[in-house]
Amino acid sequence: MTNYLTPDKKVAILLHEGIKGTRGKTGLSYLRYAKAQVVAIIDSESAGSALKEVAGIDRPLPIVASVREALTYHPDTLLIGIAPSGGILPPDWLEEIKEAVKAGLSLVNGLHTPLKPLFPQLKPDQWIWDIRLEPQGLKIGQARAKNLTCQRILTVGTDMSVGKMSTSIELHRAASEKGLKSQFLATGQGGIMIAGKGVPLDAVRVDYAAGAIEALVLESAENNDILFIEGQGSLLHPGSTATLPLMRGSQPTGLILVHRA
Repeated sequence: MTNYLTPDKKVAILLHEGIKGTRGKTGLSYLRYAKAQVVAIIDSESAGSALKEVAGIDRPLPIVASVREALTYHPDTLLIGIAPSGGILPPDWLEEIKEAVKAGLSLVNGLHTPLKPLFPQLKPDQWIWDIRLEPQGLKIGQARAKNLTCQRILTVGTDMSVGKMSTSIELHRAASEKGLKSQFLATGQGGIMIAGKGVPLDAVRVDYAAGAIEALVLESAENNDILFIEGQGSLLHPGSTATLPLMRGSQPTGLILVHRA
C-alpha cells in the first residue's frame, strides 16, 4: 500500500455536516493526527465558525462552505472525511468531488464506493487513493502471531465510534516517548490515512480477515517491542463482525477495553 499523504501534501477535508454531526470521525481524527498539512475544512453547516468552538480542536484553520471556496487555499489533495453508515458516498457530494478532480486535486477516499473507476483520465501528478480495497494474496489465519516475542496490544470497544483508534495512537505515542520501539497498526480508513498503510478490515472477505491481520502483525513485528493494533467494531453491536478476526489474527498479549463512561 502506497502512502500518498506525505508531509508535503496540502489537504482540504470534505466534511459536510460532520463537524457537529456523528459522521465526521474520519476527518476530525485526521485533523488531530495528520502528517500532511491541512489547509481548509469544507462543511457548509459550520462554514465561518472557529474550529476550536465547533470541534474542540485548537487549530487556526478556515472552515468553508464548498470545494470552490477551499481552492482559494491552494490544496493539492481532497480527503473525504465523513464516515456514513455503510460507507456509501452521498450522491450530492459527487458533484463537489468532480469539481475537485477537474481542478487538479488528488483524492483520498475511505468510503466503500470506489472513485478511481469514475475518473479514468487524470493529470500526470494526480492520483486517487481508494483505501477500502481488499489486499492481494491473502491467506487464512494460522495463529502464527502467537510465537512472536513483541507485545501485541489490541483495543476492543463497547461501541463503534468509541475511540479505539485514538486510544491506540495515544498509547503508541506514549510508548515511543518512553523509549520503546513501538508501532501503530491501522485497520480502518481513518487510521490508514494517518499511518499511511494498514489493512482496511471491513473490505476483507470474512474467511481471510484473520489472515489479513496476521500478515500485518507478522510484517510489523521485527524490530518492535510493542504493537498497538487498532480495534474495529464493537463487542456489543449486533452488526459487528470485526473483533474476533482481530483477536485471532493478532494473538494479542493484552486487550484494552475502550468504553464511554
